[in-house]
Amino acid sequence: MFRGKSKDVSTKPQEPTGTPAIFWGASDRMICCKGIAGEGDEFNITSHPKLQDGGYVAMLEISSPDEEQGVFIHAFYSGHWSFAVSPSSEESDNIPAWGVVREWGTLNSHSETLKIYCPNSSSVKVIDRIEVNG
Repeated sequence: MFRGKSKDVSTKPQEPTGTPAIFWGASDRMICCKGIAGEGDEFNITSHPKLQDGGYVAMLEISSPDEEQGVFIHAFYSGHWSFAVSPSSEESDNIPAWGVVREWGTLNSHSETLKIYCPNSSSVKVIDRIEVNG
């Protein structure tokens, strides 16, 4: 006999809160974004001095003045676009509790679509890529 068994509680996933910042790659030259303030809604490899052609293309930073920790988005191109997300501060290994959703081909058939639900005051900018320590 099981005593004190609790009633079934719904385990429905909680919807992310905040504003969705959406990122995807276009052709082999651009990282596009919408839903967030920043340098613009396109980061073009041919004209932006901090972007590289192919491979590890770019590192973007999302930050909010109301948060100590933001995120880095690492953009990769190898015939398809993909993104990695990491904490932006070396002071902590914890990523902010912002919802992250990954989809494939929703905005461009050869690109991951990355949605990060960040605070409304957030902005994005391109920063220098992390080079290999030697």
